This record gives sequence, C-alpha cells and structure tokens, in this order.
Amino acid sequence: MAEAQRHPSYEGRQRLDSMESMKSMSSINSVILGSMTTANCEMGLLPLKLLVELQPQYLRLEGDTLISVNQNGGFNIVSDGTFRMDGGTFQINNFINRKVELRSHFEYKDYRESILSKAILFITNGKKMSSRSDSERTFALIVNTRHPRIKSQVEGSMNDVISSVMGENYNLQFVLKNVVSDYLMRQNFQLTEEDTLSFSFTFKLDVFLDIFHLLGLSKKACSVTGNIISLHCTTPDKKEKVKIFLAKMTSPLVRMGSSSDRRPSVFSLDVIDEQFGQSSDYFHETPPQSPLTQK
Repeated sequence: MAEAQRHPSYEGRQRLDSMESMKSMSSINSVILGSMTTANCEMGLLPLKLLVELQPQYLRLEGDTLISVNQNGGFNIVSDGTFRMDGGTFQINNFINRKVELRSHFEYKDYRESILSKAILFITNGKKMSSRSDSERTFALIVNTRHPRIKSQVEGSMNDVISSVMGENYNLQFVLKNVVSDYLMRQNFQLTEEDTLSFSFTFKLDVFLDIFHLLGLSKKACSVTGNIISLHCTTPDKKEKVKIFLAKMTSPLVRMGSSSDRRPSVFSLDVIDEQFGQSSDYFHETPPQSPLTQK
C-alpha cells in the first residue's frame, strides 16, 4: 500500500513545536517576526515605552497619564489604575480593575466577553539581579487571549468554577506571577512587583446568607501558563516587523456569537484570520542573550 502523503503544513507544525522552547528563552529574530502568526504567540514581553512607541494608535503617554484607546481594537489594560515608571507614579485613563465584583448574570456575561475580546496588557516592574542599582525596568506583558491555549485556560476556569463551587457567590482569581517570574529569572531579572500580575472577579448575588462563601469554600484560583517571547527590538527594520506582528494581535475582533450566562459556551464564532499552528517556516536559533538583559 502506498504511503499517504503528508500535507506541507504537517511538517511545518512539527518544526514549529520543536523550536517552541527555544523562542521562549531568547529574543525573537527577524525571521520569526516575518513568518510567525499571532496565534503562535501566547504571551509577549517588552519595555512599556517601546510598546507605546510601536502602538501610538492605541497607547500614548501624556504627562503622567497613559492614554489607552481600545474602542476599535487595542488592549484591555488590567490594573489598579496606576503604575510606577522612571521613579514616578503614572495614571491610566482606561482600564479594567484587577478586582471586579459582578452582581448579575448580565454583568458576568459582559465581563467574560470583554476579557476575551482583546489582548490583555499588564504593566509590571523588575530589576537586574546582578546589578547593585535599585533602578527598575517597566515592562509590558501582553497576553494573547485569541491563542487557543490561553483562551481555553480562561474560559475553562470560568466554566469550572460555576460547576465546582457551592452556593450562589464565588470568587475566581487568575495568576500570572509564576510564569513571568520564571521567565525573567532566566534573563537575570527579578520581579519587584507581584500583585500587578493577577486579576479576579467575585460573582455575588443578593442572598441572605451564603455560608460556603463566608467560609472561603467558594474561592478558586487559576495559575495561567504559556510561552513568553521577547518582543524587544532596536533597529528600524525589526521595529517594523514587530509592528506588523502586534497589529494582528490588536486588530478588532468580529464577534458573531457570544457565551451564555454562567454556562459553558455553546458556540464560539469569533472570526479570526490567523490559522493556529500552520506556519511552515523553520525557526533558526536566535542569539543566546535576550535584549531584556542589555543596558
């Protein structure tokens, strides 16, 4: 019997999987940026000022305020409303609170769809472990909620908490501290802030007494995992490639269907151009030193 022919994309996926750990440990190069689809990026890390430079249509700094424009694409910034940078405190004009209380099924549905509609942006600080200086670097962490692995973790946790908790009230927290801390340690950095890399919601109905919630039996946590790539770039050519890369991640999401209240999604018909894991380009090894460690 003749051997069945393999589709070209099959071998491409094999090469892609074999290089996954490599690109998570070092800076992404021009070959990767020119060929990799947004769907293959679970999380990206770069200096906040660089992200503002590359995405002026969505982010801009005016004095001590970070302006976020996301009515037609862009980012969902998850924050308490302020962040530290260059020794000062900055305000954010448009953000989703890290801790949200939801009082109805309608609010839950709106929150769920909002979180999954755009890439999530976290702002955090770190410093070099080998440096005697206390100066911090301000990083932007982009979480690609359109990637199936990230989306399944968020949706799956929201579905599971509904079926697993007792009572009408419950709390769910998403934590990204561990995955970011591990990545930065490999780049000789350490986090100086930890509470900036989590978000949670509490679903609270007007019930007389929920003993399970009072005893803490209705609290769940999800430690989000995924591969992080460095999007740091310095040359004009590479900046243009990163702009194209980010444009795919921040483009508006055309939504044809939505999730049902407090139930697993019956259908998810988000129209996205990317084909997940279909790249056929070979990823060459990138330089061992990440630009995150450069002065």
